[in-house]
Amino acid sequence: MNRIVRGAGIGISLIGILLILVAAAGYLASSARINRKYTVTVPALTIPTDSASIARGRHFASAIAMCTDCHGEDLSGGIVADDPAFGRIVAANLTRSSSGVGARLTDADWIRAIRNGVRPDGTPIPIMPSEQYVELGDDDLAAIIAWGKSVPPVEKTQPSFRYGPIGRALLLAGKLPLFSAEVVDPKAILRTAPPDGPTAEYGRYLGMACRGCHGTSLSGGPVPGTPPSFKPARNITPAAIGGWEEADFFRAIREGKRPDGAMLDAFMPYRFLKFMTDDEIRAIWAYLKTVPPKEYGER
Repeated sequence: MNRIVRGAGIGISLIGILLILVAAAGYLASSARINRKYTVTVPALTIPTDSASIARGRHFASAIAMCTDCHGEDLSGGIVADDPAFGRIVAANLTRSSSGVGARLTDADWIRAIRNGVRPDGTPIPIMPSEQYVELGDDDLAAIIAWGKSVPPVEKTQPSFRYGPIGRALLLAGKLPLFSAEVVDPKAILRTAPPDGPTAEYGRYLGMACRGCHGTSLSGGPVPGTPPSFKPARNITPAAIGGWEEADFFRAIREGKRPDGAMLDAFMPYRFLKFMTDDEIRAIWAYLKTVPPKEYGER
C-alpha cells in the first residue's frame, strides 16, 4: 500500500513538473511574440499646424478612425479590457503631460504607430487597428497627427499592459490576433485618399473602421483582438441589410436604432459615428450597396 501511495505521489509530482514546464515554455514563446522587434521605414510626411487641418484631424479621429473610442476624447487613454485570465488591455495617454507619451513622440513615431502598429522601440502595439489605418491617405493621417499633437496635456497615469494565462495561450494558438504589426502590408499604404463626396468609392475609404469589426467582407463574426466569449459583429452585407432604406441607415448611425426601433448593441460605436456628416453617411451607404452579399461569417 505504501509503495502504491509513494508511486501515486511521484506520478502527481511528475505531472505537476510537466505542467510547470509546459506553462514556462508557453510563457517564453508568447513573450517572444509580444516583444518581437519590427523595423519600419517611415516615409516623410509634413504635419500641418493650421486650424482647418487640426479640425479635420479631430473629426477623422473621432467619427471615422474612432481613435477616441479607446484613447478617449481627450486622448488620455484608459483601460479597454481587464480580465484576470485574458489580461489587461490599456490605451495609452497620448497627451503631452508628464504621465502621457505625447511629448516623447516624434512625427515618425506617430506615423509608425498608426500605420504599422509599432512602438518607437520596435515592439508591436496590441489592439492597434493599423491593418485598417494603412488605408488612411497622407493628408488625413497628417491631420489626425496634427490634432493629436494639439490636444491639451492631461495628467492621467495608466496601468501597464498585462497578459493573462488564457490570453497568452490563445495568442500562441492563433486565436487572438492582437498585433496588427504581424499582418500590415506596407504595400497597402494609401498615399492619396479618394475625393470627398457621397460616392461608393469615398464610402469604402470611410468604411475602414467598419471592416475592423465586421471583417473585410463585412459579413460579421468574432471581433479581432477580443476573447472568444465576446459578442461577435453582425453581418452588414446586402444579404442581411438589403431590405434597409437610406433613412434606416441614417437612423442606425445617428441614433443607434434598427429599422424596427430596437437599439443596436452597445458595442456599436454610434456615439462617435453620429458625428459623421450627411455626405459621409451617404457615401458609406452607397459603398455598402456595392458589397457582395455574404452569409454570416462568409469570407
